[in-house]
Amino acid sequence: MKKLPFYDLFNRNIEADLNDYVRTHTEGEDYIVWNDYLVPNHFGDAESEYQAIRNSCAIFDVTPIRKYSIRGGDAGQFLDRLVTRPVSHSPSMRGIYVALCDEKGILKDDAILYKFADDDYLMMPSEIDHTAHFESVRRTLGLDDVTITDCKESMAGVSLQGPLSATVLHRWGMDGIEHLKPFDVKDFPLGSGSIRISRMGFTADLGYECWFAPDLYGVFEAGLLSVSKEMGIDILGYGVTAMETCRIEGGFIVPGWDCATELDPSPSRERTPYELALGWLVKLKAADFVGRDALRERKESGHRFALRSFAIETRKPPDEDGTLHTSIDGETVEIGTMPCHSYSWGIERMIGNASIQLQYADLEEAWTVIDGERLDVVLKNGPLIDLPRRTQLPAPLHEVMETS
Repeated sequence: MKKLPFYDLFNRNIEADLNDYVRTHTEGEDYIVWNDYLVPNHFGDAESEYQAIRNSCAIFDVTPIRKYSIRGGDAGQFLDRLVTRPVSHSPSMRGIYVALCDEKGILKDDAILYKFADDDYLMMPSEIDHTAHFESVRRTLGLDDVTITDCKESMAGVSLQGPLSATVLHRWGMDGIEHLKPFDVKDFPLGSGSIRISRMGFTADLGYECWFAPDLYGVFEAGLLSVSKEMGIDILGYGVTAMETCRIEGGFIVPGWDCATELDPSPSRERTPYELALGWLVKLKAADFVGRDALRERKESGHRFALRSFAIETRKPPDEDGTLHTSIDGETVEIGTMPCHSYSWGIERMIGNASIQLQYADLEEAWTVIDGERLDVVLKNGPLIDLPRRTQLPAPLHEVMETS
């Protein structure tokens, strides 16, 4: 397993050495392995990391994410076939949220697709190696002027999230960062090179993703520490637990966690984009993408499931794929599952995403059993939080700092 580039900077545990950490911790319980990198559930205390995201500024190392450079005169045509919404006519220097399906209309993955120019794109799915699928689509279209390169080792990245994130970058010297629109991208100087910053993130908060060459690790770290000292705040690194809580609060999904993927296949957990609240990414009339015919048929015949957020007044986690129930005419009926969950210190509830059978999708209440106790479950459409600062323009800059 590899050490995250910023592991030592983030780590607030006594056992700073990665080898010691691996010997004393358990994969799946204390950490995940993301594209060969070890990512801890937390770097000292998950609640502190969550509070830093929501009340100050915190940073997540996204270097492990898979990255594909897609270039050439046919790149736009290739991508319009690959993903469920057309992207070739999108403006340059912008990030686009996209979904990929198989021929049956089942979600293969979601990703951020950066468009830098008409012939220069960068796709970032999370973990799955889609090389074979990409090549199959390219061959089907008979495209010669498109080059697809796995470039995951050529870029380092961090996600800077929280209400002070724009202020941190502004104090750092990223002039005009507060005017960057959500999903827009801009280059700034960093040391002897440059840093590419986009306004986005996975926490449902104000935030930015920063990408730069690996040889600028030290320059980035020094700059971060300098502005942190100047502002009088600790910019904490955060791990999987705080990230998971924030993304569930925001209603985001993770293929492989919220539904099956080819890395974790399970027919009962396969979902279409519509069944994951991603129907807005599907443009059936715009392009002949992979899976379009199947999705058109599924839309006409009716979907099987709907995604709902849930909250339970407890700290106890449900079982994996714990079941949800309701009572109909005095009979107990199973209505869905809870594949993902996390405790929210902000909402003070166990929260998660639920996959509900479509005929019960309008229910606002259900119940489940945890450790033999029947508990009420509140169901909701959409995210559990909505923070105006996430999309506010210009992004808020704070003149008076408070030590976190």
